[in-house]
Amino acid sequence: MVIDVLDTIGFFINRTQSNLHKRFLQQLKPYGVTPEQWVLFARLSEKEGISLTDLSQTSLRDKPYTTRLIDKLEDKGLIRREESQIDKRSSLIYLTKEGTELRNEILPLIAELDQWVIGTMSEEEVIQLKYLLNKLYDHVKN
Repeated sequence: MVIDVLDTIGFFINRTQSNLHKRFLQQLKPYGVTPEQWVLFARLSEKEGISLTDLSQTSLRDKPYTTRLIDKLEDKGLIRREESQIDKRSSLIYLTKEGTELRNEILPLIAELDQWVIGTMSEEEVIQLKYLLNKLYDHVKN
């Protein structure tokens, strides 16, 4: 059996993600934040005061990688850690005032980028694409 690697679903998804990542990286560069760090900002925008473990799980990153990202954001003064009152071995993560301000500056860029990405699709196509990608994700996740 001969397979054309350039005609596989994985190739199409990777190619799209790679180009989207490059564009996102360019847009975030003036703010000193990487797309990987932005994922943590996005999660903290939804719920602050969460543990590193929860943040790692919801951002789909392993704990050591998430820890390194958190360390960098903390060094920049964008997040802070507080000791958990429930589990003293754990710390909870919050955006600082500066982190909140930066998040608020970046959110419109995210909305613009999202609109640009789906700009060539109808609303029905966007719904179908999300459905199919979620279906594929559910199939391939651990």
